[in-house]
Amino acid sequence: MEKFVQVGRTIKVKKVRNNVHIPDDLAFSILSKLPLKSCKRFRCVRKSWSLLFKNPNFMNEFRNNLLCNNNRSRSDYSDIFLLLSEGGHDALYLLPNEKFDDRIKLDLPPPFEGDDSNIYIFNSVSVNGILCLGQNRMMRFRCVLWNPATHEFILIPPSPDDESVPPYHNRDCEFRGFGYDPVRDDYKVIRYVKFDYEFDINVPEEDRWHEPMLEIYSLRSNSWRIIHANMNDYYFDKHDEEVYLNGMCHWWADIPLEGRRSGQDNRKGYLLSFDFTDEVFYETPMMLDWGDAVGVGVVPMVLNDSVGVISFCYDTTVFHISILGELGEEKSWFKLCIIRLIPSILYPIGVWKNGHIYFRKQNNEPVWINLSTRMINEIGIKRENYGYPLIGIYKENLLARIRGIHS
Repeated sequence: MEKFVQVGRTIKVKKVRNNVHIPDDLAFSILSKLPLKSCKRFRCVRKSWSLLFKNPNFMNEFRNNLLCNNNRSRSDYSDIFLLLSEGGHDALYLLPNEKFDDRIKLDLPPPFEGDDSNIYIFNSVSVNGILCLGQNRMMRFRCVLWNPATHEFILIPPSPDDESVPPYHNRDCEFRGFGYDPVRDDYKVIRYVKFDYEFDINVPEEDRWHEPMLEIYSLRSNSWRIIHANMNDYYFDKHDEEVYLNGMCHWWADIPLEGRRSGQDNRKGYLLSFDFTDEVFYETPMMLDWGDAVGVGVVPMVLNDSVGVISFCYDTTVFHISILGELGEEKSWFKLCIIRLIPSILYPIGVWKNGHIYFRKQNNEPVWINLSTRMINEIGIKRENYGYPLIGIYKENLLARIRGIHS
């Protein structure tokens, strides 16, 4: 590297050698704190780095950093929220720690005052401090964007297509995701609309099926519109939980039944991802390592800024945790760990900070599992007062706007 130093009217050139050597152990320590995608990208820098994922010491450090989130400061941590059904009414709490006794109850926004049942929260996470609350009850669909820190909210208007129902059909709307478009500074909600046929023998066969559609709401325009996406409708009709990370929503989708009949492997599925900026879908195939096991479940998750999945067989207490390195690349899946739990643990529900995952027990009580220590922590919620709770991540944001974002 050349450094120019001006002395009076004379310019002298001072040459500085750049031969700093970084020891491998220090480099490995730094690399182990990076996301999986970055680690794989840097393998081409040095020969020793190309063997990172074959080095057991590096793998242990990388796994521990990912599970325990050791590379973050306390200020980066978020609270969790817990939505409970209590006596027919839904109540929302913040849990600053692992104990339910320390809960802080939040008042739901006015649209749900006096009508606080059958509420759910999209993606089980706040987006820039904003929660998207939905309600599906008695064929009435409502959706509210709400910032609990500022008490600001907006009731999303109905779609103009809500009244457009083909003859002999019922319109069934299912909200599917909520996210942020950073390019347009816009919050968006997507929903899947299908039409259930009411059987009538006099209706021709070709008129008994009506193509489903996807609609997207834009807060900036305060309106709904239909989006034409090249994707299999089966994905939206049969998916389970959705997760959100960095402008994208992710779902797990199995191969459709007709695909299995045509010879495709029934142990294979897809992570379906939606980009809120480009409004396009991506499919990332994944082979499930469960052999001939019957009743395999897959739950998408976000683990310390990485998208992943937990796969499991309903007949065992073994759980495989994998994370995705590159969107759309099947070979970029990375098996993070395999955990074996006690028989009373049934089903993974959500992910909390600092490497804790929320599971449901046989008696329907929720527990935290520390992925690093495999310790099981009771939250302290009994079955009689919680029903089926919804749990997720909330991070306060006093600057996030809702009402002022309209153009």
